[in-house]
Parts: sequence; C-alpha cells; structure tokens
Amino acid sequence: MSENNLNIEKNCGQNFKNEQIPDIVNDSNFVFINDPSYETVVLYDVDGNIVNVNSWIECAHYVNGGWSTSFSNFDGNIFILVTTISLFGIYVLSKKLFNFKL
Repeated sequence: MSENNLNIEKNCGQNFKNEQIPDIVNDSNFVFINDPSYETVVLYDVDGNIVNVNSWIECAHYVNGGWSTSFSNFDGNIFILVTTISLFGIYVLSKKLFNFKL
C-alpha cells in the first residue's frame, strides 16, 4: 500500500466500498454525493481552513490536496503570550530579589 493510500486511510477510514477516486481536477462541474453511511469527517488545511466531508471520495480528494484531520499549524499568538508572561515573571522576580527600582 502506498504512503498516499495510508494517509487517506488514516484520515478518511477504510475504503469498504472499493471506490475509485475520480479525476475531479478536470471536471469543473463535479458534485460530491453525500454518503449517508459515511460519518462526517472534519478536515483542516495548513491555513486553518475547515471543511466537513460527507463521503469517502470527498475525503480522499481533500486529503490528496494536503488536508488532514489534525490541525498542526503553529499559532504565533501563543508564543507571544508565553514570552510576555515569562518576561513579566522575570521582571517581578528580579525586582524582588535585587530590589530594583524602576
């Protein structure tokens, strides 16, 4: 099994119906058909966009395009918050230990 197929299976589940992924890129009128037996899967891209997919074929198409079930984009705001709190803590601690007067 190829790495791409393993990635699809990891994110979308097994292809129990042995569905083939159609060449959707060349069909501008392609419409994904909802599969009532397929549980909706939430996928994320690197920019934090979210899509809910309702069929194995739709899921496989998005996973082939780089989407996945895990959101792994690093949020820089968390880094800024932790850095600010750390610097403030160092300031307060050094002021108490060394009686700095600013």
